[in-house]
Amino acid sequence: MKKTLPLLLLTLISSSALAAQVITLSRFETGKDRWPLNREEIMLTCEKDGSLFAINPSTLMNYPLNSIAQQRVSSGQSLGESITPLLLDDVAHPGRKMSLQPLVDKAQSLCSH
Repeated sequence: MKKTLPLLLLTLISSSALAAQVITLSRFETGKDRWPLNREEIMLTCEKDGSLFAINPSTLMNYPLNSIAQQRVSSGQSLGESITPLLLDDVAHPGRKMSLQPLVDKAQSLCSH
């Protein structure tokens, strides 16, 4: 863990340097019924290449939100993990997880700034 945290911090700093903007989004801003995560808040970023990432503020782990971001993680250009373990169950649709669309929409809005 002592070696991993500095690496994660460096990744966040380098990702943020390339990012157009980083914002924090909370359950309260999105609405309790639309919030897809088991965390109260998440940081969102849109990189200059259009890749969208969610960042867990407590661990600084990147979670790709679109195919461009997933490609960066798969190719080793960015560190990241699947966001699936953070997703809540969708009570309106048993057996399914909540939609990430509110996070994707908000992150996508950062690309135009």
